[in-house]
Amino acid sequence: MAYFRGLRILLAIMFASCVGGKALSANSVEVASIPVPKNVIYAGQLIDQHLLKQRRVPARYLLQVSVITDASAVSGMVARTTLMPNRPIPTNYIVAPDVIQTGQPAIMVFNSGGLSISGEVIPMNSAKIGGHVRARNVSSGTIVSGIAQADGTILVLSR
Repeated sequence: MAYFRGLRILLAIMFASCVGGKALSANSVEVASIPVPKNVIYAGQLIDQHLLKQRRVPARYLLQVSVITDASAVSGMVARTTLMPNRPIPTNYIVAPDVIQTGQPAIMVFNSGGLSISGEVIPMNSAKIGGHVRARNVSSGTIVSGIAQADGTILVLSR
């Protein structure tokens, strides 16, 4: 009888050490900090640093989903859809802003060797950097096309 009592105590100690070990590893979960909206950010709204705050999530969560992990990657971008407060921002929910706006006057530039010609145009479509733009020349009414540049100009491609 004493043998079984000693065996039960030994088993109880072994069980307690196993459970204790698991509890220790559960408390040492790695966490990461990701940017989330402070308030609702509506579709089409430009995202700025002051609209975001940091939220801690388990590091393993970042291996399962595709969300923004760096606030600087979001700053200056535009929300494609409404972003809810305290919710992670999926990477496909933000886009780069348009540098060329439909109907807003822009400058079209043609460069060839040392020759540079520029003129005012009215874009017929909006575009992001590197996007194709069709525009009407204000002076002649001719339709021209080019590529949107980061500075807001349209570069005519030489043939």
